[in-house]
Amino acid sequence: MTKEEVSAVLEEIGTLLELKGESPFRCNAYRNGARAIQQLEGNLKEYVEAGRLGDIPGIGDTLREKITVLVTTGRLPFHEELKASLPPALVQMLRIPGLGPKKIKQLYDTLKITDIESLRLACQTGQVAALKGFGVKSQQKILEGIQFLGQVGNRVRIDQALPIGISLLERIRLIPGVIRAELCGSLRRRRETAKDIDILASAADPIPVMQAFVRMPEVVQVVGQGDTKSSVVVQKYIGSERITLNADLRVVADEQFPFALHYFTGSKEHNIRVRQRAIDRGFRLNEYELAASDRKVHCRDESELFAALDLHWIPPELREDTGEIDAATRVAGQTENRLPTLIEAADIRGVFHNHSTWSDGVNTIEEMARGAIELGFEYLGIADHSQSLSIANGLSPARLHAQLEEIDALNEKLAPFRIFKGSEVDILPDGSLDFPDDVIDALDYVVASVHTHFQMPVEEMTNRIIRAMQHPKVTMLGHATGRLLLRREGYRVDLDRVLEAVAAAGKMIEINAQPMRLDLDWVYCKRAKSLDIALVINPDAHRVAELEFFRFGVDVARRGWLEKSDVLNTSSFEEVRVRLRERCT
Repeated sequence: MTKEEVSAVLEEIGTLLELKGESPFRCNAYRNGARAIQQLEGNLKEYVEAGRLGDIPGIGDTLREKITVLVTTGRLPFHEELKASLPPALVQMLRIPGLGPKKIKQLYDTLKITDIESLRLACQTGQVAALKGFGVKSQQKILEGIQFLGQVGNRVRIDQALPIGISLLERIRLIPGVIRAELCGSLRRRRETAKDIDILASAADPIPVMQAFVRMPEVVQVVGQGDTKSSVVVQKYIGSERITLNADLRVVADEQFPFALHYFTGSKEHNIRVRQRAIDRGFRLNEYELAASDRKVHCRDESELFAALDLHWIPPELREDTGEIDAATRVAGQTENRLPTLIEAADIRGVFHNHSTWSDGVNTIEEMARGAIELGFEYLGIADHSQSLSIANGLSPARLHAQLEEIDALNEKLAPFRIFKGSEVDILPDGSLDFPDDVIDALDYVVASVHTHFQMPVEEMTNRIIRAMQHPKVTMLGHATGRLLLRREGYRVDLDRVLEAVAAAGKMIEINAQPMRLDLDWVYCKRAKSLDIALVINPDAHRVAELEFFRFGVDVARRGWLEKSDVLNTSSFEEVRVRLRERCT
């Protein structure tokens, strides 16, 4: 089993134990173990074989035994027995707003409710309202939650959630009486997906703010309205797709804003570490204040909050408890900040993985180039599909040659802007490339990608990609796992071995910024950085508007602790041209 699969099993065990009423300590032990395995740098199988699982923080004797069984046999009887002991649909019921594991267990124990449909019937007949701790209002909310479950209960991609969040935020900032307001939660940390929108505002009188919020045009349902917190369901079209999400607004006094902003930004693990740091210094920290027994610490913003705890300000993208606390710690007598100076969107000077009408793109090469010029780029790479991907109108060698002639003409026409000549060359099942070397020789770079035969065993898929990375003509690996967020899991591959091979071969790896992919993810970006692999942020654009996707790749890079120097396309055209020429040496 890969570490991603092991992590998923441990996470599910934590959820199932919670549904059975087990202690929070036991449930969280599995969740923390899942997180530790997911973020592990290195090959999990090697840890098991070397007996080093105990070296991983958060992995005790019980987890060590279960992880060993999972990795060596591919299954865990304890997990299978746990799943068999509960109706499968109970886990799905967790997606209903307002229903947590304790209430689901109560419904199961008292009314024998085993799925969403039986819950609906129990609500419609008034059985749920009669239960202790529920009532008529709760019953109605559950029915409304079931009605919206097909839309509300699911996570959505950041490119869909963020525009809605920003739209709400801008409206809130215009409400009379609002002093300041910010996005919080996963959107502020720029996670790949979001299940809701969290917004924090400060005001002297919160009630008019709440009244204005629940009446905003995006709101289709008011889940709850209070003096300091309101929850709604919002809908908005993003492109041609109607997106539905929960949105929460919290309003605090302005002096509480820095503490609430930090708390509601998260992550939970980061917050626990920061609160413990406050306790170690004789303070208590919550969403309202930083205080000692005899005084409160006034902070105007988050920077002052961090400074009060002897920390440099930590960018939201890094707040995942993956070393940011230690790196931000101020050392007595020193001013050095060991946090990285994170890459910015303004640092990107061009992008390489883009398509045109020559294969499956919507716009011509010239249109794509002019779109890049509008974004302020110095250069653009065109990498249309290679010949075997007929479904994407892949180019034959003859068509590729004609395309390169068109690029030559456009480079004269659009100078000083430059177009690099590339190709997204398929990695064939045996690891060879889809074009012969003499065809590739005419290119400035090659993005090597897997597009077919996703069901290969993990060892074969890993060797397939490694062989391609060892080819002297390959420049970078494209969308490393092939995942489509919320639609398709990536193919089974040992990504640690792949990254080691990329590093050994002196190749690059892309952060595919297409928001359906965001592949490499931030955890492996950090791993690639530790191996001194050059990363490339590419939008995988198939139309001019999609060139803007590079910004989502920058978000991933920032979450992966990347700096400007870690990313190829922060370099000038001349610097890039030299590095691409050196790729075969």
